[in-house]
Amino acid sequence: MLALALLAGCVSHRVLRLENGLLRQQNDTLQQRVHELERRMPPPETWVRDPTPKDLHGFLDKGGYHDDWTPDATRIHLDYAGKNASFGVTMQVFASARIVLLATDDYLHLDAASNSESLVLLLVQIAALNYELLSGKLQVDPETGEVLLSVELPTADGLGMHTFLQALEQLLHTADTRYPELQQAAAGLGL
Repeated sequence: MLALALLAGCVSHRVLRLENGLLRQQNDTLQQRVHELERRMPPPETWVRDPTPKDLHGFLDKGGYHDDWTPDATRIHLDYAGKNASFGVTMQVFASARIVLLATDDYLHLDAASNSESLVLLLVQIAALNYELLSGKLQVDPETGEVLLSVELPTADGLGMHTFLQALEQLLHTADTRYPELQQAAAGLGL
């Protein structure tokens, strides 16, 4: 009986050593994975989980843009003067939809069309450009007739500063470079 108890005690000790060894290996593997994930994470100042207007303002500031945001405002406005056009950009966080919207304002208006044929040509040009654009879409506000270019950034997985600034720069570039085409269409000069 004594021999059986001693044998059982030895087996228990061996099993514990084996379990401890396996647990150490699993722990080491998990620690390596955690370190790898931490290494891949962007610095905290360049990424936010749930963006707010304050975060967008901080990104703009770090990117060298000057906006008119105040701490109680829900929107941010930025003035832009390009080679071909001057316009504004409004940025707004829609937390419930988990998107950040960037949209031009004071860009172009349907009233710029010189006559009904020019208006049709302008609308056709807007449709043609929308087909070509990879980032952003031209829209017409049916109530005001304002033509705007907008980009929606999904934020379900957070928002990075570089992604935000790249989207803004693409919006500014596209709006500025495509403005002459839209103006020509509004003047009735064809596609």
